[in-house]
Amino acid sequence: MRWFNSYRLHGHSLAPRLPQHSLVISMRWPGHWPLAPGTTIVVEHPTLGRLIKHVDRIDHHGRLWLYGEHPDGLSSEQMGPVSRQCVKGRVIFSVAATSSSHQLGHGA
Repeated sequence: MRWFNSYRLHGHSLAPRLPQHSLVISMRWPGHWPLAPGTTIVVEHPTLGRLIKHVDRIDHHGRLWLYGEHPDGLSSEQMGPVSRQCVKGRVIFSVAATSSSHQLGHGA
């Protein structure tokens, strides 16, 4: 398993800060390392697949409740809690896409 991975965002759940097509770099985050509310993580959700979300809260069972930034996105309650074992990495770097940054021009 690699320590670092890169992802291109699909969807608008982290917009406006990270619009669709933004690039994020994550670092593998072992289950015993601490996470705090507000941390942006890559998670393999049991029913929704791979997501990049913020940690909303950690309940008394140690489960993570997640959220996005866009008002039209799924709420924490709609996603439900996920276990720490679902965390694939912590986002450590991001580059916000502009309206034309995902398209290369001629000669690029």
